[in-house]
Amino acid sequence: MKLINSLKLHFCAVFTLVAGDSLATQHIILASDGKAEDYFGYSADIDGATLIVGAHKADINGVKDAGVAYVYVLGDRGWYQQAKLVAEPIFADDTIGGKVAVKNDVAMLGVMGRDDKGKDAGAVISFERAANTWTQKQIFTAPDAMPGDAFGQSVALTDNYLVIGAPNSDALGIDSGAAYIYQREGGKWRYKTKITASDGAAGDLFGISVAIDGNTILVGADLHDEKAENAGAVYVYVVQNNQWQQQAKLVASDGGKTDIFGVRVAISGDTALISARRDDIDELGVDAGSAYLFVREGDAWTQEVKLISPDGAADDRFGRGVALSGDTAIISAMNHDANGTDTGALYVYKTGPHGWRYNSKVVAENAKPGDQFGWNVALSKGVAVIATPHHDANGQQSGAIYVQDLNSDSASSIQNPVVSRLEQSDKTAQ
Repeated sequence: MKLINSLKLHFCAVFTLVAGDSLATQHIILASDGKAEDYFGYSADIDGATLIVGAHKADINGVKDAGVAYVYVLGDRGWYQQAKLVAEPIFADDTIGGKVAVKNDVAMLGVMGRDDKGKDAGAVISFERAANTWTQKQIFTAPDAMPGDAFGQSVALTDNYLVIGAPNSDALGIDSGAAYIYQREGGKWRYKTKITASDGAAGDLFGISVAIDGNTILVGADLHDEKAENAGAVYVYVVQNNQWQQQAKLVASDGGKTDIFGVRVAISGDTALISARRDDIDELGVDAGSAYLFVREGDAWTQEVKLISPDGAADDRFGRGVALSGDTAIISAMNHDANGTDTGALYVYKTGPHGWRYNSKVVAENAKPGDQFGWNVALSKGVAVIATPHHDANGQQSGAIYVQDLNSDSASSIQNPVVSRLEQSDKTAQ
């Protein structure tokens, strides 16, 4: 097993950025050994004072595109690198870190290019922290893996459960998709069950996204065709008597062709946030994008609100990344032209007595065209992580991560206080 020690010191730059109508402090993190085309920030996750960042195209010890992940922790002087997670064994084109997840002292690295069970069958590798040292623990592969499954393209994690998506699994037809659930028992993760959509079909890509909170799992199938061709759907599962059962199927009330509803999902308590980043918005344009909030009462899920960008435009892809925690939702638009073509932006929404409302907008003041700030996002305790793998600070597409403390952003003056479109409760999840 590989022992990964604390090696690096703090190397985060600090910028003053505009967030909505207020000034806020934002930190940018670059890999200390970053190189061109590493794509540092292709994926990222945060849990409290621990941040994990994947660089899925990094070459490791001469092995091309093996991939790696970096761990950062928040100390008295800011964010500093605690570890660089290098898996053993590694192979060319593994793309370790294409998806990452962290919870307390456990990290999961998606390795969808792994060939242990056939070309691109995929895998997930776990690391655990003890006394500030990270150690590789387990390599997960699907018990029924087949070539091309892309097991590990999506990963979600709690203290007790691990969910791994395999969107190209042929469980119910070619690329219908599947997800696998593991449970923590006696300090080890053990396989429990495989889930598929109750009405899954070829090409649905069930498992393109997964999210979990408590005993509830969301699984996206962004190319599902119930509402229209590739309109998308999301499935909700809950555990009862140690058995995972489908509780609901969520579709957008106004879903349309190629909306890809469910390409990204997030959940917090009884609220689900679902991306439809290729939704065509009449007042904004083709592929402007949107995101939907669903709420559960009892066992029933209802669409509560549809969110659109307050200043969006065609091809913004609002909803590229979504994250949800308590009363805060963040939604990125990677192709927004805030500071140049495709520089990207992040939008913050808050809920209160009058429902969900736009709160502020975050952009990178040092952005360059094509950065796509917001390729992915994560959120924990009011701290947002905005992944920007196409940033060129260490060479073309070397990548960067921005960390924004939303708690310190007052955003007291909002020009567009109501920018979410409330839908009538005419669609209860089936």
